[in-house]
Amino acid sequence: MKSLRVRFAIGFSLLFTVFLAIALMIVYFSFADFRKDEFYRRLKDRALTTFRFLIEVEQIDNDILKAIDRNTLNSLYNEKVIIFEDSLVIYTSIDDIKLQYDAELLAQAKQHGEIFTTKGVDEFVAMYIVQNNKKYTILAEAFDKYGRRKMTFLKWVMFIVYFSGLIIGWTATYFFVKQLISPLESLKSNLQNINSANLGIRLQEQGQGEEVNSLAANFNQMLERLQQSFSIQKDFVHYASHELRTPLTAMIGITENALGQYLQPKQYRQALEQLYSQQQNLTGITNSLLLLSDYKILTERDYPSLRLDELLFRSVEIIQALYPDALIEVNLEGSTASEELLMVNANEPLLSMAFNNLLKNALQYSVDKRAMVVVRFTENEKAVIFRNAGEPLSPEEVRLIFTPFFRASNASMIKGSGLGLPLVKQIAELHKATISYEWDNGYSVFRFSFFG
Repeated sequence: MKSLRVRFAIGFSLLFTVFLAIALMIVYFSFADFRKDEFYRRLKDRALTTFRFLIEVEQIDNDILKAIDRNTLNSLYNEKVIIFEDSLVIYTSIDDIKLQYDAELLAQAKQHGEIFTTKGVDEFVAMYIVQNNKKYTILAEAFDKYGRRKMTFLKWVMFIVYFSGLIIGWTATYFFVKQLISPLESLKSNLQNINSANLGIRLQEQGQGEEVNSLAANFNQMLERLQQSFSIQKDFVHYASHELRTPLTAMIGITENALGQYLQPKQYRQALEQLYSQQQNLTGITNSLLLLSDYKILTERDYPSLRLDELLFRSVEIIQALYPDALIEVNLEGSTASEELLMVNANEPLLSMAFNNLLKNALQYSVDKRAMVVVRFTENEKAVIFRNAGEPLSPEEVRLIFTPFFRASNASMIKGSGLGLPLVKQIAELHKATISYEWDNGYSVFRFSFFG
């Protein structure tokens, strides 16, 4: 039985079968005890009534008392009463039927005062009474005809109820389990539709029961990690197959050209400089690709706390060394009294590369070789804003500005691979930050924001 639904249905049905049987047995035996106790009280009352008539009413004799007993026999079916004074029989209710008893029963009645027992299908009571310094023993026997008929009727009713209950219970259990398992069946169906081509599908996380919701949420988290991993691999292959081809082709062409003719030392130097430039370009592209494909870095979210302004100033020093003729201005906006406002949780190499790329981008596309950086921090947001005077982008270019290998129309005269801004966007997402672009009164503005 591999089906979870079948196992649940059988398990619940067996539990229901056992519990229903136990419940009906408790009812049956409880009623049986009640019937027996109630009949014992009636038998005892009948015997004591006969005893009081015999002992306390002086004018009554045995014949009259037997007549009274016979006229009330229908109250207790097959009733028989015998009264002893010491060991002498002073009264029997029915002369032609001998009441069976033994001396041990009389001794027990004398010892305990009152004894209830069963003889075959009849109930039996024995009582020991001392009255007027005389010792009496009363024995009474009767058959609970109506009580036992009720027990028989109850037994058949309980059999009918039991088997009807089993049919109803098993059917209800089957449909209940089917309904209970339906979220899992739906989850299974949805899981079967997920493959490497559509990892963006997410399972429903609400309205299916706490356990299934939790399972779906955990699976969605796993899908997110898988999608990220597949995306990293796909991007790496895509980036490498398209971007590495250009510098490699250029290097091969330069080398073939140099080998195909006799060059002067100055021409060799020019060829080597060209190769060196392409090697630098190749190194930059390779480093960016490797960083984008480093799954360990991308999934490591427990980042240390860093000062945002200090990290930015280090990036400014690096870029200023690459562009000594450029001017980079940095301004802080906000209260610096609390160091906590300047702290962010970040991966230092990644965030440094993001700031480096944004600074290089600002200087490369600036018309005056000038970049302005504003660090703005409040309790709800910490933002680094990069501004430079330049040419505006079209709406379509703005939409594609963070797309890998996309280069805007104003980049035709600027060397680059089109990986800088996509890398910045990916780094921002890893830090749960945002990166945005806007054109503001003659300035290109990139805003890198941390929240919370």
